[in-house]
Amino acid sequence: MTDTHVYRTRVLGPLLMCLACLCFAALDTLIKYLSHRLPLTEVIWVRYAVQTIAIAILFVPTMKGRILRTSNPRLQALRGMCLLGASLFVINGLSRLPLTETTAVLFLAPLIITLLSGPVLGERIKPVDWFAVMLGFAGVLIIVRPGGGLLTWAILFPVGTACCNAVYQMVTRSFHSAEHPVTTNLYTGLVGVLVLAPLMPFVWQWPTAEQWGVLVLAGLVGGLAHYIITKALECSSAAALGPYGYTQLVWAALLGFLVFGALPDVVTWLGIAVIASSGLLLSIYHLVAARRS
Repeated sequence: MTDTHVYRTRVLGPLLMCLACLCFAALDTLIKYLSHRLPLTEVIWVRYAVQTIAIAILFVPTMKGRILRTSNPRLQALRGMCLLGASLFVINGLSRLPLTETTAVLFLAPLIITLLSGPVLGERIKPVDWFAVMLGFAGVLIIVRPGGGLLTWAILFPVGTACCNAVYQMVTRSFHSAEHPVTTNLYTGLVGVLVLAPLMPFVWQWPTAEQWGVLVLAGLVGGLAHYIITKALECSSAAALGPYGYTQLVWAALLGFLVFGALPDVVTWLGIAVIASSGLLLSIYHLVAARRS
């Protein structure tokens, strides 16, 4: 193993993953800010439109017609619909719930994948997988506190986001390796733009100059986050990068405090720690198993 390979797998990959998590936390912060000022559907549509235009400007000159070439058009459409559903759910959740708590519930996605891997992918679910699922669910219960203020119907929005993200990741895993990541990200944006476009005449509210700036920034940050994750996965495996994904919880807490003045209490941090522990348990277990094999 060369020094360059060690640097890419153990240093560059994790650094890129942490940077991507910062981008996703920043995207959620920008969307939460906009959700109280503009129609939610409009915010999501502009976010996807900016991402699509940015990808086209950056990559069409070099890739030309190849950027639209895909061997899995139906899966590309399904993947785009899953991410669009996740976006619609999360913006509704962020408009009603605190940023950090919403972000924590989103990390149920790896646990949902574990539950679906048996009936959908035909994979054998091991006892450690079931333990991690139950531990993660316990963490969510700690955060929402049955009988407390967070256990309202609005908690279904981040849960719906986690479900959409789980299906999104499973569809992505089913792609052939020939699929170019730029093409995949372009189709993701196009699906969101095309599906929501017919609704724009009915919901459109012309943004102010400041709101336009935040909208464009959200689209650029979202596209950048997906691109950085793609580059991170070129350096390290998904299992190796999994634990670093939980840095998004820290970024979300920091940005939530800086922008909205909301700081999670001790009980919320306990729930976050329990959810993170369940995900870390799965990531470390599968990483060790992969190395042994």
